[in-house]
Amino acid sequence: MRPQRTPLQRTIGRTCLTIVLSLLALIFLFPFYWLFVSAFKTQAQIFTVPPDWLPHPATVRNFVDLYRETDLPRALLNSVVISGGHVLLSLFLCSLAGYAFAKFPQAPGHSKLFAFVLGTMMIPGAVTLIPTFLVMVKLHWINTYWAMIIPGAAGAFGIFWMRQYIGANVPDDLIHAARIDGCGEFGIYWRIVLPIAKPALAALGIMQLISSWNNLMWAFIVLRTRDMLTLPVVIYLLQGEMRTPYGMLMAGGLLTALPLVLAFLLFQKQFISGITAGAIKQ
Repeated sequence: MRPQRTPLQRTIGRTCLTIVLSLLALIFLFPFYWLFVSAFKTQAQIFTVPPDWLPHPATVRNFVDLYRETDLPRALLNSVVISGGHVLLSLFLCSLAGYAFAKFPQAPGHSKLFAFVLGTMMIPGAVTLIPTFLVMVKLHWINTYWAMIIPGAAGAFGIFWMRQYIGANVPDDLIHAARIDGCGEFGIYWRIVLPIAKPALAALGIMQLISSWNNLMWAFIVLRTRDMLTLPVVIYLLQGEMRTPYGMLMAGGLLTALPLVLAFLLFQKQFISGITAGAIKQ
């Protein structure tokens, strides 16, 4: 048997763990701090050696120049529409498929179809770029919101995520009782499954939001005109061969990261609950 630790040993252990985790948190947060302070610096202050840890004086010139030289409001609107549409469609399709895989094991071909869905996770995304692009061309969706919203909405990871959560947290007896009361399958999904699966939906929604909001490569492929560009593309195009406005890049990076941080803070409780679901058996 392992000897029990004394209160002093437990205190020392917790203190050391707190110190290590605090140092790791500072390391991971430092790039965000540098992004924030650099957004309010001039170009010369960003490259000062030794570095200036605070802007003196702070300036909003980078944000003003970014607004004047780019169509920032339109890019922000495009990002919101595309990311919002992609997240909502993904949550609907993944939760619906997850419910079907979790609660209809007797369906013909259930195991083979689920194995096929999981198998698609092993295919690199770069391999499917050209076939997906050709499909978009055939559908005449190039340079439209549809080309950014629909591809990847029903991803294998999202389906697997919802299937595992629904299978572990939605009792079969509750579904059988609803069927006896005359509730249809879609009604069971909408009125029973979705409310119970809110933590998993919140966690998956944040992950899908981050993926869609930061999507750069696919946006370069299917978006052609300036009025359709998203925030990441607009910021990337600021870079030039002869001159790169790093102050504007920092300001744009801050504006791009801010919505994701706010979304995480708003749904932090649900996200953590969805991530840790099933970690502890009742």
